[in-house]
Amino acid sequence: MFLIYSLLFTLGVIVTAPYYLWRLRGNIISGAGWRERLGFLPDSFGPPVRHRRAGAIWVHAVSVGETLAVAGLVRELQRRYPDREIFMSHVTPAGRATGESRLPAAPPVAAIEACPVRDRRGGRGGRDRENAGAAHAAAPRGAAAAVAGRFYLPLDWACSARRVIRRIRPAALIIVETELWPNLLRAAHEFGSRVVLVNARLSDRSLRGYRLFGPFMRRVLENVDRVCAQTQRDAERFRLLGVPAGRVVVTGNLKFDAGPSEVSRLPCILRKALTASARGPVVVAASTMTDEEPLVLEAWKEVRRSHPRALLVLAPRHPARFETVAQLLARSGLSFVRRTALEAADQGLASQLDSPQILLLNTIGELPGIFELADVVFIGGSLVPTGGHNLLEPAFSTKPIVFGPHMQNFRDIASLFLEARAAIQVRDRQELARVSLELLGDAERRRRMGETAKRLVESESGATERVLACLREYLAGAA
Repeated sequence: MFLIYSLLFTLGVIVTAPYYLWRLRGNIISGAGWRERLGFLPDSFGPPVRHRRAGAIWVHAVSVGETLAVAGLVRELQRRYPDREIFMSHVTPAGRATGESRLPAAPPVAAIEACPVRDRRGGRGGRDRENAGAAHAAAPRGAAAAVAGRFYLPLDWACSARRVIRRIRPAALIIVETELWPNLLRAAHEFGSRVVLVNARLSDRSLRGYRLFGPFMRRVLENVDRVCAQTQRDAERFRLLGVPAGRVVVTGNLKFDAGPSEVSRLPCILRKALTASARGPVVVAASTMTDEEPLVLEAWKEVRRSHPRALLVLAPRHPARFETVAQLLARSGLSFVRRTALEAADQGLASQLDSPQILLLNTIGELPGIFELADVVFIGGSLVPTGGHNLLEPAFSTKPIVFGPHMQNFRDIASLFLEARAAIQVRDRQELARVSLELLGDAERRRRMGETAKRLVESESGATERVLACLREYLAGAA
């Protein structure tokens, strides 16, 4: 069965290769991380260390959301198991960039063995990095240099997975949420690594898809030692896929423990500029998706009729779509300015923000800071059937939250917020416009919703400690 899967996977790579080559046009060599995706890790990792006192820890976080969720857990692992090297893998460039800013790399392996390990209070945060001309948020002050190496997850061929495993020799492979790569899980299990899914979740659609291949998925999940599920519903879904009940435990959602992201000076500078140019209120449309921006813009036109000095901050989800959304804005006739076109100094910002109706946030890592400016936050990916996005970051910023009908990927969190009246769900663009106008006209209601959202995320924290308790049996002794 694994052979058939590998053949089908190879066919899929061949079929989709032209699309990815087109997306990486002009940047094929440096942009793709081809060597890493084939399992060849950078020379800076050093040779395989066969005489470690304890095995390494490999943490895989596919993209931005997963990386932010697991950052606190990684820091605690580094603090509690300082003799273990921690390696991180990602799938997307945005996820990797987020990891570099939130969890800066440690010195190369050879240097680690010669240097004392610092605790999380003694480390030095990483400086802001740039990706596609955009500034990333700085690493948290005092964060330990927790990561010994970072790389792109190899394509799911057995040879690529084994190449990585032989190089870093992990005692544990920790996978964030739901990245069930059959050959990777099998190779790790055969090597002797303990495989643990943390913050694990399964949407309705994912469950249906996996159950189509029931016998094969049961074989795949035999390689998983523990599933730390977000909710009881997620735990039951993993049991339905064939994970023995004794291997599944509900630990909660790590994202509640993430806390607010560190932000740059941008929010403070923008706030002064908006005040100087008499702009407001501010609506943030966060992580919007394909075909969703036109709906948001129609709702925005309604808002502008009542608030002619209002500003929409539009933040597309994927960097590859920044230019596409800019072209859409140009065709719409709505005035806009790109974040990357703003003056760095305070003086020029007020004049630049005096007339545009929309600020296009075409950067990575600055959205958490932008939430600080918002009067209302709309969570993208929810007016179109893509499953929605995480709504905890604006909650940390004490903001009223609105989202659409499609929140399948965050159903449990969305339900918590709706039950607590910390968020409002709308059915379409007309309701989005109406609810936004109602909130913008009621400062007291906005305040109550924001404070309720903040209390909710604080009350749901504690998943990190529960996950660490599950990992303790795999990491306490020597590898």
